[in-house]
Amino acid sequence: MKWSKYSTLKSANKVAFSKEKETVQEEVKEVKDSDGNVTTKARAKEEREYIALNQKRFDSQTGEALVDSKVEYFLVDLENEKSRYDSVILKAKEESDELAKAIADFKKL
Repeated sequence: MKWSKYSTLKSANKVAFSKEKETVQEEVKEVKDSDGNVTTKARAKEEREYIALNQKRFDSQTGEALVDSKVEYFLVDLENEKSRYDSVILKAKEESDELAKAIADFKKL
C-alpha cells in the first residue's frame, strides 16, 4: 500500500479497514487410546477475528473491476512503519539544517 495515497483512496471508497472473521479448521493428528490403537481423528475448529485493509483493484487498461485484495494488519506493524518514516524525515531534516549552515558559511566568502 502506498500510504501517501490513503486519504484519496479512502475518499473514493477504494480502501477501508474492516473487522474480518475466518474459521480455521485444523486437522489434529490421530488420537490413540491407551493400547496405542487409533480411535478417531479429531478436528479443531476455531474462529478468529482480525483487521484487514480491503482495497478495490481495477484493470488499468479496461477499468474492469478485479478481485478485491484483503491484507491483514496489526497495529504494531502500522506504528513501526510510521516510526520508520518519521525517522527518515528527522534524518533528512537534520541534513537539510546542516546543509543550510554550510551554504551560509559558503556565502560569507
